[in-house]
Amino acid sequence: MSATWQVLGRVVRAHGLCGSVRVVVYGETPASLELPGVNLRLPGGRLVPVEFTERRPVRGGFLYDLHGYRGLDAVAPLIPAEIVIRQEDLPPPEEDEYYHFQLLGLAVEDFDGTPRGTLAEIITTVAHDVYVVRGAGGELLIPAAAPFIVRIDTDCGRMVVDSRSLREAGGEDERGDDAG
Repeated sequence: MSATWQVLGRVVRAHGLCGSVRVVVYGETPASLELPGVNLRLPGGRLVPVEFTERRPVRGGFLYDLHGYRGLDAVAPLIPAEIVIRQEDLPPPEEDEYYHFQLLGLAVEDFDGTPRGTLAEIITTVAHDVYVVRGAGGELLIPAAAPFIVRIDTDCGRMVVDSRSLREAGGEDERGDDAG
C-alpha cells in the first residue's frame, strides 16, 4: 500500500547567505512543519527528508533554517518544493479542528438542506480560512468561522452553512448572488 502524502506548505525561496528558506504554510499551524517525517517534494517528485528549525515569522510566511543545510548553495537545490508528510504521521487534530485534506471535497448545504456545492478550495488569511464552495449557482466564499459554519461532519462528507449569516454580513444578496 502506497503512502498518502499531505501537503503542509511550500518552500518558495532562499533567504540570506546563511541558507534560511522562506516558507508558506497551507492552513495548518507552522508547528506542523516541525513534526518528524516531514519531507520536501521536489519538482519531479523526489522526496528529501528535512528537519525545520529556528522558525521566524515574516510577512506572508515564515523563515526557517534546515538542519544540516548551511549556506545559500546548500538550500538552492531544494527550491521550489512542496512540504509534505505522510497522512498517518500527522497527529489527530484537536476537537472541532480539521486538516484541509479532511475538508476539501465535502458536500456543502445550507441549514435548510439546500445544496450549495462542493468545498473546492481553502484560502488561508490572517484572521481565518475562507472556504471556496463551487456549485451550480457559481462560487461562494464562506468564512471558516461561526456563525457561517453550522456543522462539519467528515464521516458523512458534509458541511452545513448558514447563508442567512452571509447575507447579514453583506456577502450575498437576497437572490443568492455574491454581492459585489
